[in-house]
Amino acid sequence: MEITKIKGNTYYIKGGTNTGLYIFEDKTGLIIDPGLKGIRIKKIVEALEAENIDLKHIINTHEHNDHYGACNNFKNHFKGLEILSSIEAKMYIENPELFSKYIMGGKCNVLFNDYFRENVDDDIYIDKTIKEGFAYINNVEFQIIELPGHTPGSIGVLTKDKVIFVGDILVSDKLLRKYDFLFIYDIEKYLVSLEKLKIIDFEYLILGHGKEIISKDDTNVLIEKHKQAIQKYLNQVIDLLHEPMTLEKVLKDIINNNKLSYNYKEYHYLKSSLVSLISYLVDKDEIKHRLEDGELLYYTKRK
Repeated sequence: MEITKIKGNTYYIKGGTNTGLYIFEDKTGLIIDPGLKGIRIKKIVEALEAENIDLKHIINTHEHNDHYGACNNFKNHFKGLEILSSIEAKMYIENPELFSKYIMGGKCNVLFNDYFRENVDDDIYIDKTIKEGFAYINNVEFQIIELPGHTPGSIGVLTKDKVIFVGDILVSDKLLRKYDFLFIYDIEKYLVSLEKLKIIDFEYLILGHGKEIISKDDTNVLIEKHKQAIQKYLNQVIDLLHEPMTLEKVLKDIINNNKLSYNYKEYHYLKSSLVSLISYLVDKDEIKHRLEDGELLYYTKRK
């Protein structure tokens, strides 16, 4: 397992979910987003021990299990390790069934839950919550930036080397071209977070998923592509709703028209994101609804 230097004391470890690493002068370490449990974690531990690094801290950028799932693997190996997250992320990390319930819109079932049970340790606890501002860890300053939208509790972590780890607020250009129907909890807050990211003083950005180290200029280009992807689907929803339509019919047309792939779990992710798009348009007074023959129908107000 290769530890890749970015700048100064800031490194990262590539994976399905990238893991950030900051190595302090005393050879203790902080990781950002440990990822899912499994063989990769054993390899990371071996790589850290080969460099005589004693892991002392974990920061989770947000409350999706592919980012926090391996927390206990590290905590069981490195004694005295402290796990941190935002207060919103803490609620979901310590109560993972809440995520399933909000995606499903009610009690979940084994078809959805088995995926999470297989990839996440039980009973992960957050030792300390962090909020926007400066956090001092082992006498080193880190800037915590609230970047909600993808999830309620999403944060970015900026090291003193001007390297920022942003979780899933952005995806790589390659992934965006392939999967441009973004998984977003709150469209309004997400768009505000994208604009906020533009004005942060950093040199390099590390995505949660993607192999490249991204410059500030390339980040700004990627932000615009994300905004275009959101607008693409907002426009599609508005166009479809020239005729009154149920949520499920809108989702069916979006899946088919854009050739989106899905399984049982992914269908509910797509549906959740569509609800976010519709809620955004309702709040903007772009669409209305009516109840008819046992159905909830949405339709556009535009002529």
